[in-house]
Amino acid sequence: MTRGAELRANWRLVVAGALGFGFGLSGLPFYTFGVFVEPLSHAFGWKIAAIQAGLTVSYLTTMLLLPTIGGLVDRLGPRRVALTSVCLFSLAFMLLAVQTGSLWQFYLTWFLIALSGTGTLAVTWSRVTNGAFKSARGLALGLALLGSGVMGVVGPPVAAALVAALGWRAAYAILGLSPLLIAFPVIHAFLRPVHTAGTATVAQAEGLTLAQALRTPQLWIIGVSFLFIAGGVAGLIPNLIKIQTSAGGSRATATFAASLVGVFVILGRVSCGALMDRVWAPVVAAIYLCLPAGACLLLTQSGLGPGGSALAAACIGLAAGAEMDLLPYLVSRYFGLGRFGAILGFASAFFYLGASAGGLSLGAVYDITGSYRPALMTCAVLFLISVGGLLALGPYPNLPRLAEEPAPVDL
Repeated sequence: MTRGAELRANWRLVVAGALGFGFGLSGLPFYTFGVFVEPLSHAFGWKIAAIQAGLTVSYLTTMLLLPTIGGLVDRLGPRRVALTSVCLFSLAFMLLAVQTGSLWQFYLTWFLIALSGTGTLAVTWSRVTNGAFKSARGLALGLALLGSGVMGVVGPPVAAALVAALGWRAAYAILGLSPLLIAFPVIHAFLRPVHTAGTATVAQAEGLTLAQALRTPQLWIIGVSFLFIAGGVAGLIPNLIKIQTSAGGSRATATFAASLVGVFVILGRVSCGALMDRVWAPVVAAIYLCLPAGACLLLTQSGLGPGGSALAAACIGLAAGAEMDLLPYLVSRYFGLGRFGAILGFASAFFYLGASAGGLSLGAVYDITGSYRPALMTCAVLFLISVGGLLALGPYPNLPRLAEEPAPVDL
């Protein structure tokens, strides 16, 4: 089946994935988090690093849960996992509206957000697209994961407007309700079994088991590379405004640049996905992941003007868009789809371990030294190390058929 025919046959799956991912754990909390840092600090006197630790709790919880969630997606199918997770995640996110000033309560809330929302992550939506697409797998994956980029564009201004008009508590409550009102009905209607001849059924029986994948160097290279990638990207985005204002840049310029990140996340996600259908994925990774290394060096400059600020945001956004395409695509090509959820869950644990350290580390470096420069230089080096690791993966292997019974195909 041609790329166009696959997209026409399965566009509903792509739409469901885009909304589920955008209004899920990877989109809504991450891209609106920075809006609430100052209101929370003003309300409760919390330090920046202490507030950033809420995301760290979320990332660490996600890291521990992902292998289990990936296995559930393989066994139960993405539909049941996604619908359950969206409902519980929506309720958990609304708990941020009832904070009392206790950091332990704040961290417990972020633990519950991650506990309930891990089923809304890429492990669910990429299982859907990788099973239903073959010729257009990269493009479909990019489109299905596009929702977080859209959230990056609309989330911060909407959240800021809600905070300004109604206060941070009401803003948290309204944002928390949005997955249940917007994403859930579409996922319920669109995420249903499809029958695409020659793709999902055949692909499900090919690949490695998790035990077999663990014995390959490729899985560990992918895991460590994405630990560094996620640490850099997750550290830069929530701190982007503060990085620039602390170096003498204007807040208006920094805020505008931060709003551009979401636009370039969208461009990076779609362009990277489409490019991987035609070019060896590690080369695509090298192109996109050298960009944020340059952005880190640019951000070390004092008083960055509008042009430089926008360029740095563009480079970071393109990498942030590409990273979520690259990880599931690489897993599908090097290990197959037979136990895709479990293997991607294991690899994604490295990703969220890095993400958990990123924002907290940059915030802590600033609290201790009064400068982001040492952290920015470290991030630049880690991005380049990751590029080298992914280029060492070697060609895509010819995957065997699973010796054990393949996972169910139905959504």
